[in-house]
Amino acid sequence: MLLVLATCCCSVAASAAELYRWTDAQGTEHYTADLASIPPAFRDSATLLNAPQARPIPPPAANEPVALKLTPGAPVTVEARLNGVALTLIVDTGADRTVISPEVIERAGLAGAPARPVQVIGVTGTSTASLVTLPLLDVAGARIGPIVVVAHALPSTLRGQDGVDGLLGRDVLDAFTLTVDTASGRATLTPR
Repeated sequence: MLLVLATCCCSVAASAAELYRWTDAQGTEHYTADLASIPPAFRDSATLLNAPQARPIPPPAANEPVALKLTPGAPVTVEARLNGVALTLIVDTGADRTVISPEVIERAGLAGAPARPVQVIGVTGTSTASLVTLPLLDVAGARIGPIVVVAHALPSTLRGQDGVDGLLGRDVLDAFTLTVDTASGRATLTPR
């Protein structure tokens, strides 16, 4: 079920993953997914941005493991904060990108953030979502940001499940060591 959801929510079309940054004559930075939309005079200096790389900032204390919620038969979850607002994310090693519901982004006061529509393709079909750049996501003792996430409504089967607000994908998980020990009922995230 989790793999199907990850495939459904996070398989953003390859063309949607390209993002270019360029600076105009006044020094203003611009971002676009369409290279042809950059004025020819600035096109050669445009930079192709890859998927954002998570950049953890270690807390003042040592990088201690943070315990995750591990309940038999349920997804592993982690508590996070977006603009100071608490949220619960399913740890999804099969998701390329982090997915956060638009309602949570609005609750965090970031509803006006620039968004770019993308197509989400999965086994259940195609859907439209938005790529939104969030300034900072606090996860397990690390501050990740800015980070581009997929703003997409969660399936109804997940919305009612212990207040799940989204999926924590590999774009953020790559900044951590994830340890899951089902025999002892423990799971941890440790910032690298």
